[in-house]
Amino acid sequence: MTRRRERDRRDLSVLATILRYELRMLLRDTRTILIAVVAPLIILPGWILLSNRVERSDERRLEEAEYRYAVTGSEAAWAREQIAQALAWQDPDSDRPAAPFSFVETSVPEPDSALLAGDLHLVVDALSPADFAAVLREELAEAIARAEAAAAEGGGGPDARAAALAQALEDSDFPLGEVRGVRLLYRAQSDFSRNAQERLEERLRRIRAAKRDSVYRAVGFPVPVETVAVVVEEDVASAEKVAGSVLGLVLTPFLLVLMLSGGSIIAADALSGEKERGTLETLLTTAATRSEIVRAKQLAVMVVGLAVAVVNVANLAVYLGLGVLDLPQGLQIGLSVGQTLALLFLFLPLATLVSAALLFLSGVSKSYREYQIYFFPLVIVLLVPSLAPVLPGMELRSVIAMVPVAGIAVAVRDVLLSGVDWLFAGIAFGSTAAAGVLIAGWVENSLSNERLISSAELDEADLIGGAALFPRHVFQWFLGFWVVFFVISLWYGDDLGAKGQVVVNLVGIFFGGSLFLIRRYRLPVRETLALRLPHPAAWLAALVGAPSALLVGVGLAELVNTYVFPVPEELLRAFGESLAEPGFPLWQMVFFLAVMPGVFEEIAFRGVLLHGIRKRWGPWATALAVGVIFGFFHVALFRIVPTAFLGVILAGVVLLTRSIYPAVLWHILNNAMSIVPFQLGWLPEDFTPPSILTPVAVVTLSASLWLMWKTSPREPRLAPRTSPSG
Repeated sequence: MTRRRERDRRDLSVLATILRYELRMLLRDTRTILIAVVAPLIILPGWILLSNRVERSDERRLEEAEYRYAVTGSEAAWAREQIAQALAWQDPDSDRPAAPFSFVETSVPEPDSALLAGDLHLVVDALSPADFAAVLREELAEAIARAEAAAAEGGGGPDARAAALAQALEDSDFPLGEVRGVRLLYRAQSDFSRNAQERLEERLRRIRAAKRDSVYRAVGFPVPVETVAVVVEEDVASAEKVAGSVLGLVLTPFLLVLMLSGGSIIAADALSGEKERGTLETLLTTAATRSEIVRAKQLAVMVVGLAVAVVNVANLAVYLGLGVLDLPQGLQIGLSVGQTLALLFLFLPLATLVSAALLFLSGVSKSYREYQIYFFPLVIVLLVPSLAPVLPGMELRSVIAMVPVAGIAVAVRDVLLSGVDWLFAGIAFGSTAAAGVLIAGWVENSLSNERLISSAELDEADLIGGAALFPRHVFQWFLGFWVVFFVISLWYGDDLGAKGQVVVNLVGIFFGGSLFLIRRYRLPVRETLALRLPHPAAWLAALVGAPSALLVGVGLAELVNTYVFPVPEELLRAFGESLAEPGFPLWQMVFFLAVMPGVFEEIAFRGVLLHGIRKRWGPWATALAVGVIFGFFHVALFRIVPTAFLGVILAGVVLLTRSIYPAVLWHILNNAMSIVPFQLGWLPEDFTPPSILTPVAVVTLSASLWLMWKTSPREPRLAPRTSPSG
């Protein structure tokens, strides 16, 4: 027992010594201090002061602006009379004059073009009774059509109620042809144009109400008009709650970026930087074990993450809680001591997770440049779940509390919005803390061997190059493909259309990129793409496994969309409509959305990517990595999990059969079965498989994979070497 205590004291002493050394080096690094301490101290007050200044400046500019407008239409003279009355309007119940603003009519040859060009702020289109009746009937018809569409889908709501009123008006004897009207045309993206429209519309409505009330009084209305059907509006969400909801959405991603930025500097320098400089071997010659070195460096990175969290939460407490500065309108929020402590409590496991991930990245990188290449994908992986509060319907009292990072982000939003739900906040804390501890343990075990923590040896790949170097570079290439894929989808997706995107992404990026990598690294085509005929049983397994995996994937997507990332039905419907272009025949849909992805995506992901990863990782990690990367290439949040699941299954198919052909067939069948039954009307668009089919599908999917495993070709075993005797 005494020896054990002495050993523990010795381990703690060594760990403390290395940690002090790392922290001294950290304090000498100006970049880390600037990002971890100085930047948080400056950013928040700077943002508050700048927001106040911009807010006051915008209000003054809008008040002092001269709004230019033009009047068009057959009733221009009547419209000018209404505008003059609106501009001269004064609230009879108020002693204060109405807010002054300057409207100037401008004569231009083409008012609509001038409005689009920004030469006008507003166009007042004066409608004759016939024109106004036509516009009103068109709007009524649109409301009725929306209600009918909602009723056909089993819905209702505001559109249905509006359409009922519209239909009643349509069927009544209301004299639509005897009413004149004005239509205000403006540019919503312009603050000045939008403000001009809002101000003029408000005053036009007020003079209209005054004229209406005068008619009532003239015919002897029995009670004061202002006492009829009085509606009182009251916003139950205080300004503090509104500000808390906004801050709650951005606080976790903001702190996460600062943790990653500040911790990245010391993490990169701690291992990959020291490898590049050749100074890590000196540390390895000391009495410290490799585990102690890794543990101390991990604690040093964690200190940076905690410093970021503490400094920023303290900033919030000082500026928001104590009210040191005048807050802008959108940030009128108080922060109690309990909320401050709850935020610190929630950010602790996040700092642990970030430090472990950064140190592992530094350990597997052989140079600072390679570390920088891997850093961006890590930022994406951690940043995406931190955006969970942005999704509609995301509540802490759900499965999301068990999702690392995402649970913390939702809990932080709830702390700022409605107080602390300690039970589910504790679950969110525990899930992220567990992930951080698991990764930290994995990092310590992985980086405690000299091959990863040291670069004293020169890899064979560094000398040979070509195909031997490809496994080290495969991730950075696919990151580049993802960036190109994302930019094209974001900027040119609407212009290309569904077929154009398929051709550009599949043929240009995936197939073209795969051919480039094969040529660039001189990869053997047959081995890289697994171009081998499989055992005949693999075809049968693919035919059985494809529908089974599709059912399991649909069930998984339902679980995710229900309990983790709720997706509005409108978004799913819009996505389906984007794939079905007008005049898109079924055979073309199958070709572009099933056959082409089945061929070109398999070549890229289960061919080139899998070949590069499997050279360094085991089969389970390889299948998981290929699936996750495949999921992220499908961009939309609600598609990532089901497509990642399909990617893992298809990677497993290639690993089991050592052939890409069954995976191609499986992929084509999967996509075709998602299209054909609905397009032919065999299944309704809102069809959901019965839940009883999911366990059956799991069994048949397992059976198909087992059949592939039983019939897969075995690796030839090498005969043991024998040394000559004598």
